[in-house]
Amino acid sequence: MMRKRNLIVPLYIIWLLVLVLIPFLLMVFLSFTRVIGLDFSSMRFTLDNFRLLSESIYLEAYRNSVVLAMSASIICLLIGYPVAYFLSKMEGRKRNILFAVLILPMWSNMLLRIIGWEILFSPNSILNMFGISLDLIGTPFAIIVGMVSTYLPLMIFPIYTSLNKLDKSLIEASQDLGASTLQTFTRVILPLSLPGIYSGFTMTFLPSATNFALPERLSGGNINLIGNIIHSNFGKSFNYSFGSLLSVILIVIIFAVMVFINSKDEDGDLLL
Repeated sequence: MMRKRNLIVPLYIIWLLVLVLIPFLLMVFLSFTRVIGLDFSSMRFTLDNFRLLSESIYLEAYRNSVVLAMSASIICLLIGYPVAYFLSKMEGRKRNILFAVLILPMWSNMLLRIIGWEILFSPNSILNMFGISLDLIGTPFAIIVGMVSTYLPLMIFPIYTSLNKLDKSLIEASQDLGASTLQTFTRVILPLSLPGIYSGFTMTFLPSATNFALPERLSGGNINLIGNIIHSNFGKSFNYSFGSLLSVILIVIIFAVMVFINSKDEDGDLLL
């Protein structure tokens, strides 16, 4: 067992270096350069990329990404916690069926699900057969709905795991001491499920803030998210320098949000 552990640790360090640290350092390096297209022989060091950050389009894109991702994560929490709590109370076949209902959509291609929402939110959707005409493409509502429907299971499963691992004797002890159902939930169940909440919030906020396919299809070009701009710099204009700078700043913002949430979780202040 010790030999396997000694083998896993170096492999884990190599994995971090190759797939996380080296790409991040490369982006930091490119942030201070200017490259014309794919001609890396034209690379020169400059601070011009940082001057572009003051433009309103980029500041608005960062704000939209954080606000919409945070909104979607909060909605996922409000929906996901009751579902996870209900799942933790179920047993046997019914729970397995509900789990299958939650997991099956994740087996389909995410882009197909996004296109489905795009068609549904367009004025000429199938809802016209029922006298309903939606024109929601290009609204924050459409983007948030797409995020919630895509990442909701990522909120439910960690919370369910935390609730399912709760020591039932603690709940029984709370009830024996005269605590009401609400008091037992707020003082015992909710605090002990905070690790699952934190994990679920992380798993929903991260992809929501960095996604580019979902907002690109549902924003209709009306709402800029930083993921779309980064994708455009890397995939269309081949401006790797500025795209790297935008990516590094997004990583820093997300890391700061996660550190804040983690500090609240450790202090026991989150949601209490």
